[in-house]
Amino acid sequence: MARGKKIDDKTIKEIVEYYRSGNSARKTATKFGVGKSTVLGYNKPPDIKRQEEKEKSRKNVIAVKKRRNKLKEMAIEYKGGSCEKCGYNRCPRALEFHHLDPTQKDFGIGYKGYTRSWEKVKEELDKCIMVCANCHREIHYEIEK
Repeated sequence: MARGKKIDDKTIKEIVEYYRSGNSARKTATKFGVGKSTVLGYNKPPDIKRQEEKEKSRKNVIAVKKRRNKLKEMAIEYKGGSCEKCGYNRCPRALEFHHLDPTQKDFGIGYKGYTRSWEKVKEELDKCIMVCANCHREIHYEIEK
């Protein structure tokens, strides 16, 4: 069988039965024209498969979180490292980006946790000022008044 080729349910059942009847993974793989890891994968208990899927998902979440944090660090550095109104710079999580013209806003920098290319983020940052959370709230309060 060619690499990446879909294996039908009947063949999977045959692979599992052949392997479980005492044949080695290598022998089973050779007989059915698949890889040894394919044979072993089909013979894993469902709970092991679920654990592996959860672990893979957890690793993906961690990788995305790291990427978002890195983008935020880069954005803060790009915009000067401190609040443009009061100079606050102690906690990066307290620094936010305020769009000067809401009609020009293509996306919120941290909207829904999406990650975008650094070039796209920079284009959006050029439409913003960086302010601390307090100054940001004051800006919106003045706009609403």
